[in-house]
Amino acid sequence: MNESPALSRRLAVAGLIVATASATAEAPRRRLPDTETTMHGGLSAWLVDPTTRYAHGVLGDAIEAGGFVVDRGGRQFHVTLPQDAVFEDRRVRLEDIDGDGRPEAIVVKSSLRHGAALAVYRISETGIAPLAESQPIGMPNRWLNPVGVADFTGDGGPLVAAVITPHIAGSLRLYRLQAGALVEVARLDGVTNHVIGSRDLDLARISDIDGDGRPEIVLPVQDRTSLAAVSFAGGRGRIVARTAVPSPIVRVEPMNGHEAVVQLQDRRTVTLVLSPG
Repeated sequence: MNESPALSRRLAVAGLIVATASATAEAPRRRLPDTETTMHGGLSAWLVDPTTRYAHGVLGDAIEAGGFVVDRGGRQFHVTLPQDAVFEDRRVRLEDIDGDGRPEAIVVKSSLRHGAALAVYRISETGIAPLAESQPIGMPNRWLNPVGVADFTGDGGPLVAAVITPHIAGSLRLYRLQAGALVEVARLDGVTNHVIGSRDLDLARISDIDGDGRPEIVLPVQDRTSLAAVSFAGGRGRIVARTAVPSPIVRVEPMNGHEAVVQLQDRRTVTLVLSPG
């Protein structure tokens, strides 16, 4: 989609996202230094437009992204944020959350006044458009870290999981796409999926530890001295397995069923077995 300069200016003034298809002659957007490239369904995506306009540094430096790019078969589309927000993230997650079989873009968007929110964008053949957002945390320098997308409750629909303020309250929440918004449907407090200042976003893993066909979320408790498996079966969050460790957890490797390999702050690597009680 190619907006006119006048339309782009009006959208920017209104505080909305401007999404355009890159012209052939346009110079490539400068990548965020530590961005990852994600790929799904014939698409690839990455964060661009490094900026220091948001002084938080939760991911280890003061550089955040002012936009992102999605590539579809060599044709690139980009999203540019207005000056009052950044993408406080390292990746653009490409996941289908509306059940149409095509991926949407999910990224952490942080307002300079209101803190972080989950932002979802629809990707079409001709461009990118905002689809939904969660409520922002409500104050600056407050962040959230997504976990992933799955049918966590067993009702057949995709849900987005994220930990809100993982360094403070550690609130694991599930969101459903509903009427143009991400609506919270369940939560469990007292867990975390990030070490402050770390670039590792994957301290939480999704795994069906009991083989019942419904995935659990495996992540450390708030002080990182235990690894817990959280089930949202039936719509209510509860810890169904928990294993203590002798030193705080700093990394969780991809899961193999109910076995988790974790790295500890004291440099040891241990294998934990999470057995539901």
